[in-house]
Amino acid sequence: MSFSRKALLALTGFAALAMPLAVAGSASAATNASGCTVNPLKPVYDHMNSSGQKVIKYETKVYCDAGRSVQIQDKRLDQDWTSADDLYGVTIYNNISFDSPATVYKSVLKVLPDADSLAEGEDSEEMYHAVGFQVTSDNGVVSAWTPWENSPEVTFHL
Repeated sequence: MSFSRKALLALTGFAALAMPLAVAGSASAATNASGCTVNPLKPVYDHMNSSGQKVIKYETKVYCDAGRSVQIQDKRLDQDWTSADDLYGVTIYNNISFDSPATVYKSVLKVLPDADSLAEGEDSEEMYHAVGFQVTSDNGVVSAWTPWENSPEVTFHL
């Protein structure tokens, strides 16, 4: 086998392995579990507070079948290129009950943090939120916690 054929096979194998990672990392989709669907929506600018700080709305869309209640953990983060993402708090939505199939929206308003270094672009923050949840059915069965599901990331200028 020639060197170019070996190189082509190696590159093809690498591309096949890398493709699912690229696709998985670029999309945000709702998580479904035990009759509920939870989708973290992209953060949006809501208003300027009396101190002149931007306030961001972190909203989550929740659908459940009848006879379910859901508990959601919603953590707010700033994406960092040079280190681990910064956590700016967690909101817990307890026992959202569904007597009939329905969709509800849960949200929290928080001041945009000003934490990035000069190297990361001091005039903006790259914010997103991530949700995990568990479902309790009317018969008392409690599901496992879902993996974290990220919202789309949004850049906000300070």
